[in-house]
Amino acid sequence: MKTILTAFGMVVVATAACAQTTLWKTDTASHKYYRIPAIVAYDNHVIAFSDNRSGVTDATSWGDVGSVGNISIEVRHSNDGGQTWTAPRCAVMGFGSGNFDQSHGDAAVVRDRETGRMLIMTGSGEVGYGRSRVDVPGDYSKVLKVGRYYSLDDGYTWNGGDVTSQIYDLYRGHGNIFRLFFTSGRICQSRLVKHGTYYRLYSAVVTNEGSLVVYSDDFGHTWVPLGGADARPAPQGDEAKIEELPDGRVLLSCRRSGQDGRWFNIFTYADRQCQDGSWAEPVASEKHDGGTATINNNCNGEILFIPALDADGRKVYVALQSVPRGTPGNHPTNLERRSHVSIYWKAFDTADSWATPDRWAEGWQRHEITDGYSAYSSMALDGNGDICFIYEDHGVHFRLGSQPTEMYDILYRHLSLQDITGGRYQYRAAK
Repeated sequence: MKTILTAFGMVVVATAACAQTTLWKTDTASHKYYRIPAIVAYDNHVIAFSDNRSGVTDATSWGDVGSVGNISIEVRHSNDGGQTWTAPRCAVMGFGSGNFDQSHGDAAVVRDRETGRMLIMTGSGEVGYGRSRVDVPGDYSKVLKVGRYYSLDDGYTWNGGDVTSQIYDLYRGHGNIFRLFFTSGRICQSRLVKHGTYYRLYSAVVTNEGSLVVYSDDFGHTWVPLGGADARPAPQGDEAKIEELPDGRVLLSCRRSGQDGRWFNIFTYADRQCQDGSWAEPVASEKHDGGTATINNNCNGEILFIPALDADGRKVYVALQSVPRGTPGNHPTNLERRSHVSIYWKAFDTADSWATPDRWAEGWQRHEITDGYSAYSSMALDGNGDICFIYEDHGVHFRLGSQPTEMYDILYRHLSLQDITGGRYQYRAAK
């Protein structure tokens, strides 16, 4: 581990001590393409996911769902903290057959901490995000579809199907939402709110009207817009992630399309049953010195809020926000803009210090994971308090059919909070 001073402030740079493993490798010569990682961790187990985009023959939707060909979601398992892994296997198959089962990708995942049941929400179908539209209210034949899949055996086998109408109908008559998908990566499960069998789930939904948030009290069978169907917590937001704060507030962190940094907003409950409440106003974290200074890279990452001890043994919390820093200058493609995947971090000591979005704008430091072409990432906390980190790296830009696209290797790295903060903070188990 070493610390360097740059134009972007103090940076802790990873060294070879933090070994990495390539879980999926893109090879354009053999037509193997991978994107969009997700991860689940518990005890000493790690479950990793990636889009297998090898079936795409023409990147008409940037190589995403909606492109010519098919996309499937694959899964790999580790039972020793990420040291060894099973071979990839298909979790949700895209058959290339048109309509809903054309492609499935952008996995948003969660594992119920009590039952072990797992959930994936997918972006699905043959229509991409950019072409999604609703010509007649209630007719979702021309939209980017939504899939829901469950596993009862720790993610080895999955069953599910099309829930497009259920999700789009949440906002029918409330604005004009004609495209949406659940943001890939980690679905947040509450540690405080439980109605019935399951603790509450929170997930971000990106739409043509900004970043929205939904919750579920029945492990994804039904969803409810947080703050109501008219709430727009980040109207200029894009893909986003959710974290529950220790006092039950809900944090929204989202990418700012075409702009530097992140939007932060916070939902505060007004009642003890955690049914009603309100959103604050979104605040940008965009300064190169002390902000989450992503440089116009149109990319998402992950957000965690971890109980910790400082060097004097005082109890604090440390926020971790993964995202590529990007590269200064004018660049013709996303590949050049997306680089230097990093984990930004910031310590908080009291509820007042995290209660409002403006408290999240500044005071961040950065731990750099890679200096290469790198993009999406996700992370999860394992049973030992370590960070299981999965990310896209070694990006390549090439023409796939009639359109250019970018694909990446999917890498895994096992980190401690001490690694990320340069020894300033260590994980503490919270009750």
